[in-house]
Amino acid sequence: MAASFAPGWRQVAVGFMLLAATGMIASTYSIIAVPLAREFMPSRTVLMLAMTVLSGTSAVLAPLLGNLMDRLPLRRLMLAGGVSLALGYTAISLATSFTQVLVIFGVLVAPANVLIGPVAITVLLSRWFALKRGRAVGIAIAGISAGGFFFPMIIQALLDAHQWREALQLLALVLLAWTIPVTMLVIDHPSDRGLNPDGAAKPLLMAQDELAKAPISAREVLSDPTFWILAITVGIVTAGLKGTITNLAPLAIDAGIKARDAASLISIYSACGFIAKLNFAALSDRMGPRTLMYISLSGFATGMACLTQAARGYWMIAFGIALAGLFGGLMIPAESYLAPRVFGQRAIGRAMGLLSGTILLAMLATPPIFGLIFDVFGSYNGVFWTFAGLPILATVWVRFIRLHPRGESAPAKNREPRQSLQ
Repeated sequence: MAASFAPGWRQVAVGFMLLAATGMIASTYSIIAVPLAREFMPSRTVLMLAMTVLSGTSAVLAPLLGNLMDRLPLRRLMLAGGVSLALGYTAISLATSFTQVLVIFGVLVAPANVLIGPVAITVLLSRWFALKRGRAVGIAIAGISAGGFFFPMIIQALLDAHQWREALQLLALVLLAWTIPVTMLVIDHPSDRGLNPDGAAKPLLMAQDELAKAPISAREVLSDPTFWILAITVGIVTAGLKGTITNLAPLAIDAGIKARDAASLISIYSACGFIAKLNFAALSDRMGPRTLMYISLSGFATGMACLTQAARGYWMIAFGIALAGLFGGLMIPAESYLAPRVFGQRAIGRAMGLLSGTILLAMLATPPIFGLIFDVFGSYNGVFWTFAGLPILATVWVRFIRLHPRGESAPAKNREPRQSLQ
């Protein structure tokens, strides 16, 4: 069965590669922000508005494009996303004002962030996997951290060897070569190859029953209390991570750390996030998702608290960002892992689009708020302490997350019955 299901695991590899491309957008912005700041001289707050535009536009587009993913071929949508991402960095290299940079992030980079990001990959993998979904999603989502590990070094090397405009044009070529061949390997449904989810001999009985029902509406998704509990919990961690990583290079440089060493901090963060997501892949199908969320929230809070001591130098920042990446990284796959379980398979694109859009809205303000706190107080400590406290508060409501579709009884141990594979 393993050999015959090679196309399924190939889709996991596709997801890994495409998420590496989108994962680098936020994780490398603090590197790109340095030459942008020199060229256009915006305030730290305005400089970080690019990430707000990215998150805000992605939040608006995620429900719309997620809905399309339930109806149109994913391969075509993902191909458009890869082209849009490369065009975005090419356009930034030609910008003559920072306002143009903001527009480019909204018009070209944000659509790519959705079309080859977690929403699209969740839709794809939820079709190919059921009982092994946690493993598949965890491995694919690890691509976000892999991209965050390798691309900072690639971009910094390009910036060291070329003027920043030429460096971004070369980056666009790298992204084009990275994404286009991969999208051509996308297979929308296992049935397109005569297969069933997980490589089973016949379709899962529960999946057959569910798909026979009418798709759930956006109103049903938004009225589900678990939707909001999940969105708020994941949003706290991802917003804190995004605000931190987009300000990390300026934070490190302010602490007297060289730009190259600041780029290595981003790689440390991404490496720890990569380890965390692979651990999620190994543990999610064995350990309860609530337990993983408790661990994630507690460790992430500790990492944020450590970053309040950034003035102590490189190793304190490295320790704090490593904890944030290691434990916060456990939360990143939770959205993709839980959405199919909570909302079912009937309209996973719609549900993931709404959930991702809501979480992105939570991330809108954090990059410029981090910058604003620095502009006003000359330190990031206040916002780090805030994101050390919020995860502890979130542990209060994690136990109320439902692990099965609304209106249906929970399967034994919240798992689909294995006899349905027979």
